[in-house]
Amino acid sequence: MGCQNSTGLINDIEAKNSNLILGYWGFPLRGQPLRYILELANYPYTETKYTLSQANEWFGKDKQELQLDFPNLPYLIHGDFTITESSNIANYLIQLTNQQYLYGEGQDKYRVDNIRFVCDELTSKIFSSTLQKDEEKKNQLNTQILPKIKQLQKVLGSQTQFFKKLTLADIYAYTTLNYFKKTYPQEYKQFAFGFDPFLKRFEEIPRIQTYHQSQRYDKL
Repeated sequence: MGCQNSTGLINDIEAKNSNLILGYWGFPLRGQPLRYILELANYPYTETKYTLSQANEWFGKDKQELQLDFPNLPYLIHGDFTITESSNIANYLIQLTNQQYLYGEGQDKYRVDNIRFVCDELTSKIFSSTLQKDEEKKNQLNTQILPKIKQLQKVLGSQTQFFKKLTLADIYAYTTLNYFKKTYPQEYKQFAFGFDPFLKRFEEIPRIQTYHQSQRYDKL
């Protein structure tokens, strides 16, 4: 299974070994958009999930032994080909699965990336806030998280997706907003009217719905 119109490089990799491995921590966050890209294409992959209690499996073993040029999580191994950095992996997977439509069209491509990178950073901010003490957590929520959530709400407006067609903006925004909703349910309530229809629309995409109902999906 896979794309018939990918570049020669990717076809060569597939010819060697079609098994694609995605390595990340055993929770969604920054690895989740990568999974959604693969699930939307129904592209087969396996995962190596590292738990925080067994972090030495990554830091003490795989980080040194996998021969990654820039060891980090997430990482991708596809035959003899290896890369890291989540945005880099996302670009590779889009090319691999022939889903270039996810980038958007024309000048919208730059707006898609705007939302994509804002949401990727926001996911990290939400996670880091959960590790803070109460006062620091409240400060980070009010100064770094809520202002960006409000900006996303303004950009989305009354729409149920950011552009006419599904793009990376929706994938990354869904990941971030779903995480925000689960992490800060009280704070989310003020945004529910605008964001709930957006979340629902994404969840009702048939392949996403199937994925969410499967054991592959790590629920927050």
